[in-house]
Amino acid sequence: MILIIGLVIRIILMPLLTYGYDFTHWALSIQHIQAGHGLYAIDGYWYTPVWGYVLGAMSSFLNAIGMVSYGQFFDVALPIENLEWFAYTATLTTLSFNFVVKIPLVITDVIIGYLIYRMIKEKTGDEKKATYGFALWFLCPLVIYTSAVHGMFDNISVLFMVLSVYALYKGHDFFAGASLAVAILTKMFPAYILFVLIAYLAMKHKGDVRAFVKRLSLAAAGLCLMALVIYIPQILDGTIIESLRFLTGRVGEATAAPEAGAGVWDSLVAFGLKFVLWVQPLIFLLAAVVAYFMYKKGDGNGDETFFACLMVTTAIIFLWPPAPQYLLITLPFLICFIAMFDKRFILPFIVITTAALLNNLVTHNFSVLMSLAAYTDLMDLGNIVSLVAWMQEPLLLGLSRQYVMMILTASAELIGILMVVLFWIRYNKEGRPYE
Repeated sequence: MILIIGLVIRIILMPLLTYGYDFTHWALSIQHIQAGHGLYAIDGYWYTPVWGYVLGAMSSFLNAIGMVSYGQFFDVALPIENLEWFAYTATLTTLSFNFVVKIPLVITDVIIGYLIYRMIKEKTGDEKKATYGFALWFLCPLVIYTSAVHGMFDNISVLFMVLSVYALYKGHDFFAGASLAVAILTKMFPAYILFVLIAYLAMKHKGDVRAFVKRLSLAAAGLCLMALVIYIPQILDGTIIESLRFLTGRVGEATAAPEAGAGVWDSLVAFGLKFVLWVQPLIFLLAAVVAYFMYKKGDGNGDETFFACLMVTTAIIFLWPPAPQYLLITLPFLICFIAMFDKRFILPFIVITTAALLNNLVTHNFSVLMSLAAYTDLMDLGNIVSLVAWMQEPLLLGLSRQYVMMILTASAELIGILMVVLFWIRYNKEGRPYE
């Protein structure tokens, strides 16, 4: 029943609501692929290759079903391209295109939910706890919004991150490394759990260096081989640097001096990017400390320690207000810990997911209705454009309604992340784990 409810909600939302800015780029990337260009031959695709390969598969599917029109430009929507918030577009993808391209993301949601169910069931033997964990993931509004409305592919990274943990937990080290490579090369954030995974192997084989080295070597081999396989097309056409442009571009923005006469919001963004860059060494250090803590405190079984440290590590990597979809990385291990060990962590789960959902709703606001207005008679596109522009009007200290609400909801996200860390510290002080 949980599966059916979650699927029905997604199927209703998939064609009706879409954040057009990203979907316009997905459509452009598919058109480039169909024209015989590589992912990076023409500007339009800004990420590492994995999602591009999914779009390539979707290109073949769209050809097979005879879909040739992906969207069009609407003059009435042109004013939104001149707003201060740059991520709006007057080129609007069709409802059918929006629905089809979201299908892989919804399937990914289902698989992640199943893996969460499987891990909880195997650990506890409790069907109710496993079902509860599946429901927390599959019916989570943030998860639903990211795949069925926003259409961002962060859950693909989450899927392979969870697969890598599950495979390592089950002793399939080569597959664990290969899965982690896919996760990292989809979105970079899973790289931070490397410390915990290595510490887990060391903890499992204290006193047996040979077994530890063997398992670690197998995992490393899987990671390196899969990374090579993923990047073969980029190696052959010489576009490895271009494939990292999203990451290097953000670093470049962070190190650049703000333009003269920059507004309040632009100054905040410039400082925020610098802060994110500055804080990364600290986050790596904290992740290493958590891993060492697990190694020292955990015994040979150490499952509780393992999940606790995965949970807190995937939280501390966002000790800066992140984009809402990034926080999907944190949810699977938080959900597993709630279901398996301590239901009190449901509070930070609620804070994180609610704040991130609200941040998405504020950031995208009425623009998610634009395709619906453009291709149906349910509402007037001009009215939607006016509402999007209204969100950009000044509200406080020169900041627009949208920016003020984005700051508030992003701050609430950070509170939720800090709650995970503080709850974890309290949990350890109680002396409950590692008994």
